[in-house]
Amino acid sequence: MKAASSLTLFSMVLIALFVGASASPAQTLDFQNYNAIIFNNLNTTSDIEGRTFVGNDFTGSNSANLGNHLPNGLATGDRSFVVGNNLVSGNPLNLQRGSLYIDGSTNGRIINFNGGGSVVVDHGIDAQLSAIKDYSISQSMALQSLAADSIVTLPSGGQPGPTKFMATAGADGVAVFHVNAADIFSNSLGQQFELIADAQTTSVVINVSGTSVNWTNGNMVGQFTSNYWQGNVMWNFYEATTINLNSFNFNGAILAPEASITTRGNIDGLVVANNLTTSAEVHLPDSNSATPYAFDGYTAPVPEPGGAIFLVAAAGVILITRNRRLWV
Repeated sequence: MKAASSLTLFSMVLIALFVGASASPAQTLDFQNYNAIIFNNLNTTSDIEGRTFVGNDFTGSNSANLGNHLPNGLATGDRSFVVGNNLVSGNPLNLQRGSLYIDGSTNGRIINFNGGGSVVVDHGIDAQLSAIKDYSISQSMALQSLAADSIVTLPSGGQPGPTKFMATAGADGVAVFHVNAADIFSNSLGQQFELIADAQTTSVVINVSGTSVNWTNGNMVGQFTSNYWQGNVMWNFYEATTINLNSFNFNGAILAPEASITTRGNIDGLVVANNLTTSAEVHLPDSNSATPYAFDGYTAPVPEPGGAIFLVAAAGVILITRNRRLWV
């Protein structure tokens, strides 16, 4: 296994989640390569570069490309596209790597398996969905409970200016922010979002309050747009039910387990949500890196009875205590 320093914060969450939820034999872990985990419905007309999990229906009727930045040579049976109910009828879908696992109907839709995969009937997706959703909600609450150690400076004096995220982590390397959605995303004076991380900061959690998020002002620039920080910043929308990103490009992981997200801009990072409607691309973190897959080649053991509960609980304790071993 590669050094733990290459892990993203969110990939650690997903590793604990999927190992705990699995009842299948040992399997290769590269869960940081999940791009979208959508509990209810997904509608996309563009690319999702990594793996995609849909708890209910895939509702987009236009063509879309899936898994196009997963590694060459990925097993044809890889669970790169999982749908808990149905595909709506429509134009062909292009699955570049792996297979479609589905519990409902494809409704005669053509899937081009460009990596040699196939359609696999899977009646165990509902159980997996329940575990994933419950864990994601509890994890979001656990992250929200972390004390802030970093501050955001907003434009002041009635003059337009940048919104600056000043990340100053403690000994654990994790910088934690608490912000209000309207102050950040709907600030008429905000020209851009800047991340300024000190040398001790290796990961960032941004807890965002507010049930409705509408992004109207300011682009993410600088460190937010780097490959490293796209994979090491988590935006935790812990109480949001609606998120409209409009046409802005979003950088970093989105954890929004109760939200319906609508966007016309790219998401450069992982996204977990209740629903997602997008006409733009969802990109893998570090997709341009020579070694973007922290867990390629690592094989997880089969969980012992009760192992799922233990691993979920352990992951919660790890992240609540912000143990430095996750990032060093």
